[in-house]
Amino acid sequence: MPTFIIREGVAADIAGIMRLKLELAISDGIAYTVRATAADWERDGFGPNRRFTVFVAEQAARIIGIAICGDQYFPGWIGPTLALLDLCVEQHHRNRGVGTALLARVAEFAKARDCAMIELTMRAGNRAAALYERVGFAEVPEIRNYVIAGDALDRLAAAVPAPARMAG
Repeated sequence: MPTFIIREGVAADIAGIMRLKLELAISDGIAYTVRATAADWERDGFGPNRRFTVFVAEQAARIIGIAICGDQYFPGWIGPTLALLDLCVEQHHRNRGVGTALLARVAEFAKARDCAMIELTMRAGNRAAALYERVGFAEVPEIRNYVIAGDALDRLAAAVPAPARMAG
């Protein structure tokens, strides 16, 4: 069985990261959301003010899996929570320990930064749920996740009232 390595991503990995991010978006039916260019990925993931960290699974010089995470802060808490933003393993490499190894590396990263927890949001029916539960993630049924996007976001943003005029 071929082996793979888990390491922190570097800018030279961007093409492979973008390929897997698009594969993930296609499988979720939201390919239209993936619009970032290689330059965007380089700035946001590998520049001096990076906004997220990428771990990659590599086999024979090919990126076969990614885990992308970023800090999330809650007022009053000490330190960050680590948000697992994306986890994707190429289809023909699934069920071979790649996803588990990527999650273990994310956990090691979180512990090294004194994070209280790793949090993730996923769609109902996501096939990775069994993996997440197997490694110890627990569903929190009391939490509801809301989003606003598209036309609804545009309408809400346009509803900001004009500044009140001072009566003279």
